[in-house]
Amino acid sequence: ESRNVPLKIEDDNRIFPVSNNSMSIIECLMNEVEKNQVEVRLSETVQKISKKENLFLVQTKSSFYEFEKLIFTPGSSVKSMDLMKNLGHKIVKPVPSLFTFNIQDERLKDLMGISFEWAEISIPKLKMEAEGPMLITHWGLSGPGILRLSAWGALQLNQLNYEFEIRINFIQKEKEDCIDFLNEFKLENAKKSVYKINPFSFPKRFWHRILEISKIPQDLTFSHLNKIQIQKIAEELTEGIYQVKGKSTFKDEFVTAGGVDLKEIDFKTMESKIVPNLFIAGEILNIDAITGGFNFQACWSEGFLISEQLKN
Repeated sequence: ESRNVPLKIEDDNRIFPVSNNSMSIIECLMNEVEKNQVEVRLSETVQKISKKENLFLVQTKSSFYEFEKLIFTPGSSVKSMDLMKNLGHKIVKPVPSLFTFNIQDERLKDLMGISFEWAEISIPKLKMEAEGPMLITHWGLSGPGILRLSAWGALQLNQLNYEFEIRINFIQKEKEDCIDFLNEFKLENAKKSVYKINPFSFPKRFWHRILEISKIPQDLTFSHLNKIQIQKIAEELTEGIYQVKGKSTFKDEFVTAGGVDLKEIDFKTMESKIVPNLFIAGEILNIDAITGGFNFQACWSEGFLISEQLKN
């Protein structure tokens, strides 16, 4: 904000520019680069880093450099991790984090774009659960609720080869509470068509799909909903089981878990405990957070710590 980027705090405590445009951040950073006369070299892929006495020798695609101190913030590519490994760092095998779930299920077919303000999602096999907004996509499910779960279970889901069951509660009510709600709604709307009146806040198309899956006839009124039908609808809405078979395609993930072992980093300065005067930050580290906003903040905070250290 002191650099003219107004910020806002989301409900889940993520902080974003008021503009909702990433260019606001990019322009802010580039303005600082220009103001501080930082020299930027483009198209200089780093191919090798070695240490000779007190100097770092950096070989790029087109040149060769010597530095007394080195800050390494390349992201999470395997090649970058190999460069750190060659300098003596331990690398925790990287796995995807913050990815969407691939689900081919008739209950979701042709419903892409439908979103839910709040859903509860769990993975019974791993005893993990998360909650938050959720979105139906053409390949399955996405949104903050799904992404949180993928982050918390990144390593375990990788071990399961991304094939597992999830249980979804779409309505923030327990099954029995949903049954009670539907029975009350039935009394108040007895003569109305079940297909024409949607008792919930999600889009009517999803309500129709739940009725179809529950085998509710299209000409039925609420007064004719029987106990078994109401129970079936409640189960679908609060305890629906979906089979996940895969994740978003490789490189579509927002971040990765894995990277330089955190035990080898001094988090007060971000300096390597293995290689003096080497500072490491960002996705190259074995660190990830539940959403992209927090990962950005981690990168910026680490960069700030490094700058404070080198300023001294």
